[in-house]
Amino acid sequence: MAAYTDTFMILGIVILALAFPAAVGAFSRGAPPRSAIVAFMVGGVLIIMAQTSRPGGYSIEEIPGLFLRVFTG
Repeated sequence: MAAYTDTFMILGIVILALAFPAAVGAFSRGAPPRSAIVAFMVGGVLIIMAQTSRPGGYSIEEIPGLFLRVFTG
């Protein structure tokens, strides 16, 4: 189960990182940021799901190693 929670955490972080520029772009065009809001919600749910599924959760210091562990296999 640890591999799934690691992947959920990384996906959540990446989705949140991509949602921020989408929200800024929508606001600058004067359009409602619907897709950005959905992305924020999905990313947040993935992070919360990973955080609560792993005993002890994740710390900020673990995140860079987590990226390496997920992307290198």
